[in-house]
Amino acid sequence: MKASSTITLSLVLCGALVFGVLPASADMVDDWFGGKIPAAEPKITYTGEPIQLKFSHPNPPASLVPPIWRNGMNWLQQATKGKLTLKEFGAGTLHGPRDGFKAVRSNISDYATCFTASEARGFPLSKVFELPFVTPSNPLAGVRITSELAPKYFKPEYDKQGIHFGYQVIVGAADIMSKKPIRKLEDMKGLKAIVQGFEPEVADALGAVIVNVPFPDIYTSLQQGVVDAVLWVDPGFVPYKIYELAKFHTTLGLSAQKIDTCINPKSFAALPKDLKQTFYDYQQRMAFAIAKRIGVDFRKDAQKTYEQNKVEMIKLPPEEIARWKATLKPLVDKWATRHEADGPTRALLADIERLSAKYNGMSDEQLFKLIVEEPVKGIIDF
Repeated sequence: MKASSTITLSLVLCGALVFGVLPASADMVDDWFGGKIPAAEPKITYTGEPIQLKFSHPNPPASLVPPIWRNGMNWLQQATKGKLTLKEFGAGTLHGPRDGFKAVRSNISDYATCFTASEARGFPLSKVFELPFVTPSNPLAGVRITSELAPKYFKPEYDKQGIHFGYQVIVGAADIMSKKPIRKLEDMKGLKAIVQGFEPEVADALGAVIVNVPFPDIYTSLQQGVVDAVLWVDPGFVPYKIYELAKFHTTLGLSAQKIDTCINPKSFAALPKDLKQTFYDYQQRMAFAIAKRIGVDFRKDAQKTYEQNKVEMIKLPPEEIARWKATLKPLVDKWATRHEADGPTRALLADIERLSAKYNGMSDEQLFKLIVEEPVKGIIDF
């Protein structure tokens, strides 16, 4: 897949697209941040000097993600009694959205957002969730699934690049907002659409006419009739107020939008054993916190916005979704064949399907309990 198209939404997630205030909530994530989950609190024996790692990302202060990161960083400091802290370098002060891997490899940063979609080579299996209808329907289950897949499929790609896998967190999957209702596959034919966050060949296969429009012009393009629809995610639809013009929202869950992180191996190796374990476990919990706040809480808040603005929420029946999947399956098969020399692509797809069936139906509390009490091992060797 081409990096130029799949990186698009990742870059916007790092920018003003996800500005605003997250809905208030009191749940297991708040309990973790507040140090109220005994099983999540590490036993720190290290008595040396405090260690500080640089954490870098391109998100501006107004975006939704940094406050979640900061809550996690506060927990890390408190839980380790100040022995391990992260110093945040946001808003692109150390690197831009496309340069996280480079910054970590070159020791500019210890820990950073590293978007695999921005890498033209080296991460074919790590990009699997960019494929249509491969993304788990439950973002919180997605945290567990990406963690379990990492040792076998993703870790080798990161290791070859001289970096450690941190986490992959799925924060959304593409739906469509349109001026006319999309109730069946045929409704896509000839539809002039802006496509954000995944390969244009997906829209091509659906019969849509792709219109390339810069982010600042999406609203006016709808307003002026240049396009009829936008394929995107709620953290794009809501801040850009697409609901004011496109009054039909069809839930598809096409291709994932995710946030990736990577870790500098030298920085990790220099940590004492107890801090290594704490920082390792922190990755999976942090991924869950982001998925909960953006993939679940924000989505619920978005539903209220749609209701207030009289947007019709369309959920396709199973037999219709099956038609869409059948139409797009050749693209998935093509990907598997194209990259089978890079790794076991078909085994990866089968494992995603198997783990999705296992975890999609679990409650938020069950999934977080699993992540806290049974974190996936082997993502980083130590």
